[in-house]
Amino acid sequence: MSVRFSPTTDKWRIKRQHNATTPRTMRVVLLALLLSLALADQGCPPGAFLSIAGDKCFHPVPALVDFRTAEIVCASFGGHLASVHDKWDNDALIGIHKEILTQASKNLVADHFGTYWLGGRDVNSSGSWTWIDGSSFNYNNWAAGGGMAWQNCLLLDGATALWQPYDCQQKAKFVCQTDIWVTQPSSPTVFVPSTTRTPTGPIFTATTTTPSTRTFPTTPTTLRCPGSRHSCIEGQCYVAVECALKWNHASSNCKAMKGQLASIHSAQVERLIVKEVYNYMERPFWIGGQLDKTGNLSWSDGTGVEYTNWNPGEPSNIWNDRCVAIYDGSYSKRWYTYKCSDAWPSVCVVPL
Repeated sequence: MSVRFSPTTDKWRIKRQHNATTPRTMRVVLLALLLSLALADQGCPPGAFLSIAGDKCFHPVPALVDFRTAEIVCASFGGHLASVHDKWDNDALIGIHKEILTQASKNLVADHFGTYWLGGRDVNSSGSWTWIDGSSFNYNNWAAGGGMAWQNCLLLDGATALWQPYDCQQKAKFVCQTDIWVTQPSSPTVFVPSTTRTPTGPIFTATTTTPSTRTFPTTPTTLRCPGSRHSCIEGQCYVAVECALKWNHASSNCKAMKGQLASIHSAQVERLIVKEVYNYMERPFWIGGQLDKTGNLSWSDGTGVEYTNWNPGEPSNIWNDRCVAIYDGSYSKRWYTYKCSDAWPSVCVVPL
């Protein structure tokens, strides 16, 4: 499995290739993050910490992967590679790094042990950096050179706390960010193994004991992500929702507005949506399309399929991609399939 990522077009897609990241490597990476999430309690899990604003959790993951793989892992848990917006969060990341350094063996690859991918990208190699989660790039802590280099991905140096542009194909540890975990009495309770990790030479040994209970948050029943911009045509208003949500949560959010995730039945409607959303959003956004097991498209509002605008090679069955989003960094803005558990902005349609 690999991801096609072009800094010049700002697009990436999951594809299977013979020279890609091995399944074993991906399992190790996913396990590293799962161990953190499985131990989650109210707020942030052990080993993770709240941002200074108290609105998200940072999860350092001590597995060496390239930038693309790191973002795939973060997105698979409903998050993204981390965006850092102040000195305090940056310093806190360094504190977590030092704690990891005291626990792990120093026999790991020295060139990459103290470096972490954050979610910053310079897609045009112009020195204009953006965060992959779409938030404002309103703080930086660049080393000498100030982010001006022919490298497109942002690396945090754990030894100096400074940022540096780096080759996206190289490997480093990484930091994910997710929403805060809040335990609610009405949430479903599931069983997860209680795991203890012990340093044994260059790796950690994981010991699993009797399963323990853990309560996870449910889908919100009230509107959590209001629309920011909208445009109306033929009795329907199309509302841009900037919050990054999983597809089913985005659908629930639209229903809280008395609407649905947008179904698209003409090029005219698609142009309207793209004009309203893509003026400020440079990442995929969910619409109401889903694929069944045979690859047939349907709309979540039950309307028929009279129009499609797939990117060449789509729809894809890779990684069980079943939900439809509009995205293309080359500005052709076509349809792609993604994992429904990925978190992206969305577009709702609400009747007037």
